[in-house]
Amino acid sequence: MKTLEECRQEIDAIDAEIFRLFEARMHVSKDVILYKLAHDMEIFQPEREKIVIEKSKQRIQEESLKEYGAKLSQAIMDLSKDYQAEFIPNDFEIKTQIPLNHPSLKVGYQGVEGAFGQVALETYFSKEVSMNHYDQFEDVFKALQKDEIQYGIVPIENSSTGAINDVYDLIRNYGFYIVGEQSISIAQHLLALNEATLEDIKEVYSHPQGIAQSIEFLDQHPLIRRFPYPNTAMAAKMVQETNDKSKAAIASKKAAELYGLNILKENIHTDKTNHTRFIVIGKQMESNASYNRVSILCSLKHEVGALVTILNIMRNYNLNMVHIESRPIQSKPWQYYFYIDFEGNINDPHVLKALNKMQHYTESLRVLGTYRQI
Repeated sequence: MKTLEECRQEIDAIDAEIFRLFEARMHVSKDVILYKLAHDMEIFQPEREKIVIEKSKQRIQEESLKEYGAKLSQAIMDLSKDYQAEFIPNDFEIKTQIPLNHPSLKVGYQGVEGAFGQVALETYFSKEVSMNHYDQFEDVFKALQKDEIQYGIVPIENSSTGAINDVYDLIRNYGFYIVGEQSISIAQHLLALNEATLEDIKEVYSHPQGIAQSIEFLDQHPLIRRFPYPNTAMAAKMVQETNDKSKAAIASKKAAELYGLNILKENIHTDKTNHTRFIVIGKQMESNASYNRVSILCSLKHEVGALVTILNIMRNYNLNMVHIESRPIQSKPWQYYFYIDFEGNINDPHVLKALNKMQHYTESLRVLGTYRQI
C-alpha cells in the first residue's frame, strides 16, 4: 500500500501536468473566440458541446469514471466560455434618465380611496402628488401608456402569499420600467356595517390576496362564503353601498374610516409580519448613484444548466441575487421567462460586464429597471 505522502506526491505531479494542459487549452479557447468574432459566427454552440462531452467519456477506460469525466469536461468548457466572454466586446447599452421630480406629478394606483396602493403611493411620493385611481392593474398600465400619469404604483409580491403574477405579465407585455419600490406593512381587518355582528356575516369580499392572507381566520368560519373582488378598498366601498349586514369586507382600517364601516375583527391576517412590495413603473429607465437594485427579464435556451449558467455569472461577478420568479412562455410549453432581482448599480462596470455575458447565454435579456431598494 502506498503511503499518504507518496499519494500526495503523485497528485502534485499529475496536477502540474493537468494545469499545464489547462493553460494551453485556455489559450486555444481564446483563439477560437477571436476567430468566431472575426467571422461573425455563433458564439456558443450547444451541439458542439455535446460532442465534446461524449468524446471525453469515450476516452475514459474505467466505466465507473465515465460520468465523472463528463462532468469534468462540462466544467472545463464552462470555464472556457467564461474566459472567452472576456474578449466579447461589451455592446450592452443602458440608457437612463434622472428621476422626474416636480410638484405636478400624476401617479396612478389600482383600487379606490383607502386601498393599500394609495398608502404605498403616499409613502413613496408624499401626499403632494396628484393621484388617479383605476379599477384594474392593467388600467394603470394603460393610463401610463396614454400619458394620463407619469408613474404608476402596483403590488408585485406579498411576503406571505407570494408573487402577484398578473403584474409580472403586465410588466413584460407593456415594456415599461421599474423605477422604484415601496414595501408596506399589511394589516387585514374584517369590516361590516355598524349594526352587523359576526354572526350576521354570510359573505366576505376582498382581493384574492386579502382572502389568502386571512385564510386561517376564514377557515375558522366555514359558513362564511368567500368572494374575490378587484381590490380590498373597493370591497369595503361595495359593502357600504349595498347596506347589507350579511356582507363583510377584508380591508384596511383606513378603508373602514373612509366608508363608515365597523371593524368586527382586527388583524385577521395569518402572518403578523405581513408585507406587500409595490413597484413604481415609468416609461423611461431611471438611475442615480444611490440605486442599489437591478431587475432583469430573460428567457433561456431549453437545455440542461441554462439557468445555472446565468446564476454562476452573477456569482462570478459578486452580484447578490435577492429574488427570482418564473412565468410560463405561452407559445412554448414548459419554457419560462425568469424575472431576477440582484443587488448592484447599473453604472457599475461589473454589472455591465455581467449583463453583457448573460445576453450571450440567453434567448432574450431585458433590463426591467434599476432603483433604490427600500
